[in-house]
Order: sequence, then C-alpha cells, then structure tokens
Amino acid sequence: MPVWALLLFPAAVVAATLAGGAVPLRLERHARLLLCFSAGTLVALALLELIPDGIGSLAGEPRLTLLLVLAAFLGTMALDKLHVLHPHSHAMDSDCPPEQHVHAPLAMHGAFGLLLHSAVDGLALAAALRQSLATALAVALALSTHKFADGITTVSLVLSHHHQRRQAVRLLVGNASLFILGLGAGLLLRLEAAAVGGLLLVLAGFFLYLGASDLIPSLTTPVCRERDVLATACGMAVIALVTILVR
Repeated sequence: MPVWALLLFPAAVVAATLAGGAVPLRLERHARLLLCFSAGTLVALALLELIPDGIGSLAGEPRLTLLLVLAAFLGTMALDKLHVLHPHSHAMDSDCPPEQHVHAPLAMHGAFGLLLHSAVDGLALAAALRQSLATALAVALALSTHKFADGITTVSLVLSHHHQRRQAVRLLVGNASLFILGLGAGLLLRLEAAAVGGLLLVLAGFFLYLGASDLIPSLTTPVCRERDVLATACGMAVIALVTILVR
C-alpha cells in the first residue's frame, strides 16, 4: 500500500468528522433539527450497517447472533430506566416510593458509544488498507460520509443537554482520536472477525435503543413535528444512500 494512501485516507476521514462536528457548533440555534437528523442516522446505522456486518462476521444461526442485539438493547434499557428514572426514598416508604425524579436522558451517553464505534471504523479502514488500493478508497469514501454524520451526532447529543461547548469539542476530538487509535490497532494487530462482529451487534442494540426509544420520542412534540420527522427521515436517507452506493 502506498505511503500517501496510508496518510491521505485516514486524514480525509478525520477531516470529515471534524467538519461534521463544526456544523452544530456553528448552527447551535438549530440544535433540535440536527438532533432529529442524528436520531435517524443512529437507527439507520444500526439496521443497515452494524447488524448486517455483525451477522456476516459471526458464524452460526442469524437468530442466535441477533440475541446480542437484543441483549444490548435490554441492558441499555435497564441501565437507562434504573439510573435515569430511579426511585428515591420519600418519608417512611423507602421500599416503594410514590414518585420518581426525572434526570437527564441517556442521549449524552450516546456520544461515548459513538467514540467506540469510531474505533471500529478505524479497524475497518485498516482491514481495507490491507486488501487493495481500490478497496481502501471505497471504504475511505464511505467512512468519510459516515463520520461527517457522526460528527454532527456527537456534538448535537452533547449540546442538546446544555453541556458546555468545550465538552462537545473534546468529545468530537475524541471521536477523531479513537478512529486513529482503531486504525493503528488494526494495522498492528489482526483482530478476530468474530470479536469485531460481536462488538458491532452490541453497538447496534445500543444505537437502536438510543435512537428509537430515547431520541425520536423526545422529539415528537406538537411544535415543528413535520419538520422533525422530515429531518429524521433525511438522517436515515443519508445512511441508506451511502450503504447502497458502497455495496
């Protein structure tokens, strides 16, 4: 593999990630619309990319491998509801309190999930670089589009919870950094396909819960409902288009 390809392709993906993150940073007043778009990308990414790739990497009955997705979905739901909507003691009724306190939703944690997904993207590019220049080019183009959407999603998730902009920037830089670390690990080590496949399925369950059960319902208010649905559909369409073009 030419040295220029080893430098240019990762640089393009990192640049796309940072460019995507710059969009919500500059258009913070449109954070709700960008979050709708991000919700669509997460659901589409899980259904069109992570689950098919995960099943393809694992030998065995697809229904059994999909148990990983179900387990990740259930585990995320349990952590979310037991932590985000957790009971407190009131008066003498400590075993079964009559009310619960609502805390910040799980969406902030999704930014950290995207960091892990970014490392897997780095592994994917490393595998492509091992195969051929044409394969690496195709994967780099696909990842650049994905990472642009990932950058938007990472920053939008952080800003949507009214965290400081510098936290959003840190997670955006972390997203790009985890991609480089994943790439380096992939070039130095040959990870088993089954291990990567299992990780993809776990991420799919996490993203499905985050997108379908947390982000999308939180956006279905009477205000700007039509616009929100359209933005979510656009997020799904972007991932679907990339998947069709790459496959």
